[in-house]
Amino acid sequence: VPVGQTLNIEAGTVIKGISTPNTGDAASALIVPKGAMINAQGTASQPIIFTSEFDTELDNNEDLTKDDKGLWGGLIILGNGIVGVDGGVQNVEGIPSTEGRAEYGGTDNTENSGTLTYVSIRHGGAKLEANNEINGLTLAGVGSGTTIDYVEVFANLDDGIEFFGGAVNVKHASVSFCGDDSFDYDQSWDGNGQYWFSLQDAESNRAGEWDGSEQADLTPQVTPIIANATFIGAGDTSDNEDNNDALRIRDDAAAKVYNSVMTGFARRAIVIDNDAAQDSYQRFLDGDLEFINNVFFDFGAGSTFADIVTTDGGDDNLLIAHLIDNGSQIADPNLGGISREPNGGLDPRVAFGPALNGDVIVPGGNTFFDAVTYKGAFDNDNNWAANWTALSDNGYFADLVSSTNDSLSVVDETIAIYPNPASQFTTVSIDLESTQSLSIQVIDMMGRIVSTVSAQSYTAGTQSQEINTAYLQRGAYMVLVSRAQGVLAKTMLIKK
Repeated sequence: VPVGQTLNIEAGTVIKGISTPNTGDAASALIVPKGAMINAQGTASQPIIFTSEFDTELDNNEDLTKDDKGLWGGLIILGNGIVGVDGGVQNVEGIPSTEGRAEYGGTDNTENSGTLTYVSIRHGGAKLEANNEINGLTLAGVGSGTTIDYVEVFANLDDGIEFFGGAVNVKHASVSFCGDDSFDYDQSWDGNGQYWFSLQDAESNRAGEWDGSEQADLTPQVTPIIANATFIGAGDTSDNEDNNDALRIRDDAAAKVYNSVMTGFARRAIVIDNDAAQDSYQRFLDGDLEFINNVFFDFGAGSTFADIVTTDGGDDNLLIAHLIDNGSQIADPNLGGISREPNGGLDPRVAFGPALNGDVIVPGGNTFFDAVTYKGAFDNDNNWAANWTALSDNGYFADLVSSTNDSLSVVDETIAIYPNPASQFTTVSIDLESTQSLSIQVIDMMGRIVSTVSAQSYTAGTQSQEINTAYLQRGAYMVLVSRAQGVLAKTMLIKK
């Protein structure tokens, strides 16, 4: 985007990055330099999509999957905000140092670089030069006058969203299946975040890697605030050594983390570095690093706070006491469903339990934050990431029971389910008097479809269908077998 100009992108626009540009550049990217603006206002029904030239089927994963990363660059926005580097300005990573428009940093943390709403960034992260990958969304020196709300990064080779200084705020952000960290901040980012969602697979690293100033005197010291995040790792048994902790906080960084859910990581929940006299551990001792009303669950390192948090040589007991005294707990958040495959098993909404109960605190004196009654990025009703994201288009999210099924008659006499309770698999058996077309749905107690067997023909006699239940959370579910005459229903229990 030329300096002094605004790039306007209409709702519903699809922009495809070229893998090998004919300009001689190593990869393609959209760069909004200092002094330029972007106006990209999509809607839930008409999102703006940045993706690869090879992404020909936007509404499914038949051409590209979550494993297709680094096929183009990404979206880079540069501003005049305050940056914690010596000299106050720097060239952004991912762009060759010979590019004069790569500079960011200044003195205006309130600058407006434009608007991003309902923007999905997919399959990026290519290198513009050796050992220098691009984040899905790079926000370098971007000011708080910029609006970023409802953004997604899907299958990026490097970090999902990375902040370099500035004070831009971000709401409703989804980052999934990235090759490095989901939310990374550096160089004294001084913004706010609410409703952040992260989902990782075996190629991912941390949900948050948070660093402070890189200046010799470690200024400016700032304290970002993040509320209502849901961070889901690659699973507590992942054996990828890069599949690490939920949060790594270091280099004098601080944060205040409210009302959030962290679950399913191979190692620990919180690692606070203590490598120098003035490091993030000291910020914790000073009261700048806080965790308030958060829920932790399912970590490979263990099941107690002593197992899953560390201050890297500091006094871990102080951190543990802080967590307990400020309403944090280790408990199953009872998300609707966790799946890292496009099988309709992902539902990040909270169904019941600790994420809907207990105290919820809104950061005081900050009008950016919405008042909420739940922990995590989603309540028990609205999935704000549905319909416009790659997660939705590619079939990761669960659907809701249709009103058509709700109106059919229901009987509970001719289905058998075994084993019941189930764990990894269960089998649905039904006696048929004639050849019939049947479809099977598994419904949770919130009415959400968490598993589906598409309609197919079954011959007369006793027929059975195996269903994978390994990704379902423990609890009660309803199995519905739909046929022309109505719906057959049976309760199924999942044990873990």
